[in-house]
Amino acid sequence: MKSFLKCETPDESLRGKKLEAQDFINIVMDDPAKDILGWLNNPEDKQALWEDSKWPIFKQTCSDNFGFDPEKADVNSVLFSLCESEGEWQAVWQRFEDTAHNLPLLVEKLKSVQPDGLAFNASHFLCENLKDENEIADKLISFDQQDVAVIKKQLLVIFEQQAERKSWLWYSLGLSPWLTILEQLTLVVEHTDIAFTGPSVDAMANTYKERFWQADAAAINAMAVAKDINQQQVVADILAVIYTPWLEQVTLNFQNLVRAEGYPGKPGKSDEVNESTAKYDVGSQVVFFVDGLRFDTAKTLQQKLDKLSVSTSLKTNWCALPSLTATAKAAVTPVVDLLSGAQENDNFTPVLAASGSEFSSYHLKKSLDVKGWQYLDGLETGKPTGNAWVQTGDLDNMGHKQQMKMPLNIDAVLEDVVARVDGLLKAGWKNIRIVTDHGWLWVPNKLAEANISKNMVKKRLARCAILKDNVDTSELKVPWHWNENVSVAMAPGISGYVAGDYYNHGGLSLQECLTPVINIRNES
Repeated sequence: MKSFLKCETPDESLRGKKLEAQDFINIVMDDPAKDILGWLNNPEDKQALWEDSKWPIFKQTCSDNFGFDPEKADVNSVLFSLCESEGEWQAVWQRFEDTAHNLPLLVEKLKSVQPDGLAFNASHFLCENLKDENEIADKLISFDQQDVAVIKKQLLVIFEQQAERKSWLWYSLGLSPWLTILEQLTLVVEHTDIAFTGPSVDAMANTYKERFWQADAAAINAMAVAKDINQQQVVADILAVIYTPWLEQVTLNFQNLVRAEGYPGKPGKSDEVNESTAKYDVGSQVVFFVDGLRFDTAKTLQQKLDKLSVSTSLKTNWCALPSLTATAKAAVTPVVDLLSGAQENDNFTPVLAASGSEFSSYHLKKSLDVKGWQYLDGLETGKPTGNAWVQTGDLDNMGHKQQMKMPLNIDAVLEDVVARVDGLLKAGWKNIRIVTDHGWLWVPNKLAEANISKNMVKKRLARCAILKDNVDTSELKVPWHWNENVSVAMAPGISGYVAGDYYNHGGLSLQECLTPVINIRNES
């Protein structure tokens, strides 16, 4: 059965006019650039689709206006005309720039199209982009064993040479991963090239929030873009030289200040961590818990949330110590006033003061119910009155499992959080407060091992250890948040009493302890 042309009603310019053959061609081929790109993307399918209707007119238009016969022309020569974009082809290229993300087969074909002569627009030829990508890869690989100062200088020089390609179409299509990696590495250089300390813990925290969180973000982003194991190893090797030493020194600076001043999140000193119930609004608020939401990651989350057309504000909180889920999550729940810490424990889990039972998910749900809070499981939205507790987005569990590859999947977790928030907003909730328990350290070359005598500790964890009673030690000591009579040793710098992880937490660093609080308000 033959198909027939379906012509849309001619526009005003054709009314009252005797229609000529060209008028019918213009009606059928109302968007020749789109049709040519569709044909180039999949010639066989388009010809079969248009064979008994549009094909003859398409052929004539290509021949009359673009200088090729789609049944006889070499497709590569047509692709070359597209990249050259001269004359009538300029409009086709402009349309291609707008729609290339929907033309994957065409983009793949363009990898083999080579420019002709010396005068050409390099940004239009994908092969030129790929050539520059290979050049970056070769240079980054060649950094092995070079001095850190040389590596930093070369990263800046290479990026200056290549930065123009950020405006090319191929960059927006994700076909310039090495350039993206290079850009993030240069940001690491920029933010780690200045010594970072401060006159006080609070001053250092403020400076971190203003600027230096970007060093952590750039390191994570550089690894997140590295999609294959070869790229990941190259990035890890460079970050181990330009990022890890900076992170170590910053953490030692912070720990020295804490040793002198005390920890600002200590019970009785913190602005928020010990007053969570008082700080949660009564009336209509969801407290949304995201496990392991670090400050730099929260910055990314805030940007994503802003697309929901809501009002957001990002504040910070000092987490309960040690920066472990068992201790720190309990401290931001609305049932914090029901908990205490036993002197004898080996897992930093608080107990219910009334019964002595270890705090658990079961007890959280039960205690929330007693306080009149809704616990919203899965995709439940509940009633948008009173208060509710939600938990989605387990960055911590992902970090422990994926270790070095953790940065690759952070964005997907954050997208889940945004989707859950969006569902709550659409259900009528006007006020959502995102809280977390702790941040984390991520290093590209594993945490080094710190020594602590077995005779001094009851239990060792990666970033901290429970000290035996009345032990005298030069280790940095802090009290357990839930019982000040329990002393906790903090691993120095970014080392671990249990070594070998790329990702971990439980220690004392800005990245682990300075946690975000995001307040979301739907004003509509």
